[in-house]
Amino acid sequence: MDRNLKWRTLGLFVLVLYAVAALLPSLVPSASLPSWYGSLFESKIALGTDIDGGARFVYSIDLDKAVDDRGSEIKRDLDTKFSDDGIKGTVRTPASPVGAVTVIVDDAARRPEVEKLLKSDYGDTIATRPCAPTDPAGAICFRVSSSFADGVKKTALRNAVNTIRERIDEKGIAEPSVIEKGDDIIVELPGLDDAAITRIKDIIARTAKLEFKVIDNGAPFMQGLYAQVAGGDPDAVREDIIVDEDVWTPEEGGGQQRDYHLLAKGDSAEEKITAEYAKQIECDVSGQRADADGKYTCQVPGWRRIERYVAALAAKDPKFRMPDDRQLGYEFMEADRDAERGAFWKAYYLDRTVRLTGSAVSQAMVNYDPNTNRPLVIVNFNRYGGRVFGELTAKTVGKKIATILDGKIKSAPVINQAIRGGTAQISMGGGSPEVMEREAADLVAVLKTGSLPAPLKLESDSKVGPSLGRDAVDKAKLSFGLGILLVVIIMIGIYKWSGIIAVGAVVVNILLMMSVMAIFGATLTLPGIAAIVLTVGMAVDGNILIYERIRDELLLGKSVRGAVDLGFARAFSAILDGQLTTAAAGWVLLSYGSGPIKGFAVMLLVGIVTTLFSNIWVSRLFFDWYLTNKKGQMATISI
Repeated sequence: MDRNLKWRTLGLFVLVLYAVAALLPSLVPSASLPSWYGSLFESKIALGTDIDGGARFVYSIDLDKAVDDRGSEIKRDLDTKFSDDGIKGTVRTPASPVGAVTVIVDDAARRPEVEKLLKSDYGDTIATRPCAPTDPAGAICFRVSSSFADGVKKTALRNAVNTIRERIDEKGIAEPSVIEKGDDIIVELPGLDDAAITRIKDIIARTAKLEFKVIDNGAPFMQGLYAQVAGGDPDAVREDIIVDEDVWTPEEGGGQQRDYHLLAKGDSAEEKITAEYAKQIECDVSGQRADADGKYTCQVPGWRRIERYVAALAAKDPKFRMPDDRQLGYEFMEADRDAERGAFWKAYYLDRTVRLTGSAVSQAMVNYDPNTNRPLVIVNFNRYGGRVFGELTAKTVGKKIATILDGKIKSAPVINQAIRGGTAQISMGGGSPEVMEREAADLVAVLKTGSLPAPLKLESDSKVGPSLGRDAVDKAKLSFGLGILLVVIIMIGIYKWSGIIAVGAVVVNILLMMSVMAIFGATLTLPGIAAIVLTVGMAVDGNILIYERIRDELLLGKSVRGAVDLGFARAFSAILDGQLTTAAAGWVLLSYGSGPIKGFAVMLLVGIVTTLFSNIWVSRLFFDWYLTNKKGQMATISI
C-alpha cells in the first residue's frame, strides 16, 4: 500500500471515529456515558415535535408598541429636564401617530432653548411632524424617526426571542426551539402533554409589561360619563354597564377625594358579532360558520363593552372624546371580592404617561397579605427605580397610582405618603388559593427574566401527541429501512462487488450527516428523515454515474486502473452539476420556507455536502483499497 493511500485511510478512520463519538450522546442515555464524555460532546440531536410530540407556536409581535414606549421614555426624560431647568410646560404622548410626542412651552422666550435641547439630546432619533389642529400655537411636535424606529423594532424582536427562551428555560423544558422568522417568532416545545403546553403558552404570551401610571381622580371627563350612565342611558343599559364612585380622605391631609368609575358586569358575555369586530377583540372564529346575518358567536370581555360604549358616545357627542394624553384602564374584580355585585370590570381614567416600568425591577418574590392571607408579589426596584418611585409617590399623595401588568390594572392603591423604600406589591385578584399561588409563581418567573418589549399575538399553533409522534417514527423507520434495503439489493444485484463499495460509501454518508446534526444540536423532524432518504438516493445516483463511466472505459479497452481513474474524473462534472442544482433549490427552501420545509432544506443541504464527499473521496478510496489488494493484476472488475 503506497504512502498516499495510507494517509487517506488514516484520515477516513479518524473522521469516522469522530463522527461516531459525536453521535453517541444522541443514541445512548447520558447517564450511561462518563462525565468527561459529556463535556467533550455536549450537543446531540433533538427530536422535533412531529416525532416526540409537543407543540409549535407562531407569534407575531406588536412592534409599534415598542416604538410608542420609546416615545414615552422621551416624555419622561423631558419631564425631568424641565423640572431640573425650571422650564414650565407640558409634554404629551398622543395616541397617534406611532411614537408621537408633543411639547408645549408656556414661556415662548424659552422655546428656542427647548428646540436646541431636543436637537442636541435626541438628534436623528426624532423627526418633526405636523401638529394636530387641537394643539396650541407654538407647540413642538415630533415623533420617533423612521430609521430609529426600525432599529427599535429589530432590537425588540431580538429581545423578545431571548426573553421567551429564558422563560422556557426557567421551566426546565428539554430542547426548546425559539427562532425569529421575518417579524414572527416560532416556538417549538417537544415532549410535553396538553396541560404543560397550555401553561407554557400562557407564560410565553405574558408580556409581563409592568407599568405605573397616575389615575386622574375626579376628572370632568369621568364625571360626564358617570352622569350619562347614571341618567339611564339605554345604550349603557343594553351593554350592562353601571356606575360606581370611590370616596377617601388621605392620611396626610388634602381633604376628601372622589373618583368615578364605569363598571361592566361579569367577566365576559356571549355575543353575536361581525368578523371584523371578532378580529379586533382577537376572537378566533375560524371553526365557526356565520349565521344568516353574517355574524359569529364570541365571548366579549366586560372591558371591551365599556370601550365600545365610550367610543359610540364619542362618535355622537364631541364632549365624550378623550384627550390624547388620557386613556381608560381596566381592573377585573373577582366575585369573591364583592359578593353583592359579583364579578365585574372597573374602568379608571389614567394619565397616559408611563411613570415607571418593569425595567427598574431588581427582584420579585411571592409573599402573602397578612390581612387576607392571599398570595401577592413583592417587587423590589433598583436604585433608579426606587428614587423615581419615591419621587412619584411624593408628588401624588392623596391620589391613586395604577399598577398595570400586561395592559390590565392589577391594583390601584391610594398613596397616603411617599414610599421611599423602593418596594411595591402586586395583588393576584381572586380565585382559589392554588390558582393564585400558581399565578404569583408564574409572574415572578416572567418578571425575573424581564418583560417582553411588546405584546405577542398567537398566529397559529399545532400540537402532536406522543402516541401520534411514535406512530410517525415507526412508519418513518419502516420506510427508511425499506429504502435502504432496496438500494442494497439493487446495487449489489447490478454492480456486484462495486455495488458493495457503493453501499459502504452510503453508510459513511449517512453517518456523517447524522454526526453533523449532532455537532450543531440540530432537530430531527419527519421532513428531515425524508431528506435523508432523498440523500441516499442522490448518493447512489452519483455512484451509478461513476460506474457507468467505468463500464464505458472498459468497453473501450482501457485497463481496470485506467478505467477507474477516467470514470471518476469524467463523472465528477455531472455529479457536481446535479448537486449544485439541488443545492440551489435547497437554499431557496431554507431562505423562504419555515417549519417543516426549513427542516427538510437544512438536511438536504447537509446531505449534498456529505454526498459529494462520499461519492468522490470515500468511494474512490474504497476502490483503491480493492485494486491495491489485487496488486494491480486484475484483468477485469466486478461492475
